[in-house]
Amino acid sequence: MISSTLARRYARALVEIGQERNALEKYGQDLTTLAQMMEASRDFSEVLISPVFTKEDKKRIAGEVLKQADTDPMVINFVNLLIDRKRIDQLPGIDKAFKEKVDEINGITRGQVTSAQALDESELGRVTEVLSKMSGKKVLVTTSVDPGLIGGLFAKVGDMVFDGTIRTQLNQLKESLKG
Repeated sequence: MISSTLARRYARALVEIGQERNALEKYGQDLTTLAQMMEASRDFSEVLISPVFTKEDKKRIAGEVLKQADTDPMVINFVNLLIDRKRIDQLPGIDKAFKEKVDEINGITRGQVTSAQALDESELGRVTEVLSKMSGKKVLVTTSVDPGLIGGLFAKVGDMVFDGTIRTQLNQLKESLKG
């Protein structure tokens, strides 16, 4: 809980600067790239997090890597601040909080749709349209397939859950027959 509060606080600060400089998209891309680098390279992640390396070494190494990735100088400064405050381990959470805040600004919410079979483009479009109308926001959907659902689909957008799966209906029927 504390780390998510911290992550939101740092993300909100970077979002505000990004809005002032009209660079929200670039900052978001750069944060995501850095978070992916830390996840993909254990060595890079350890250099940034380990107390064995000095702050100056961490900044120098991160700076060189980030310049090669064409990272915005403001994001490099932000990373240096995280290193100075020993919060670089919070970067994945900051990246997530940054995306959530930008989505909120843009009236976008994200959802997950799970179906028994893969949805074709037109089905996914209809589901996304219905979810957008229900939530009152533009919904960006990620999909997954779970054959265990038997049929129908399960959708979650924010706190809203729609369960129209055959599996759930069979379970409810089973419970009602038990009396």
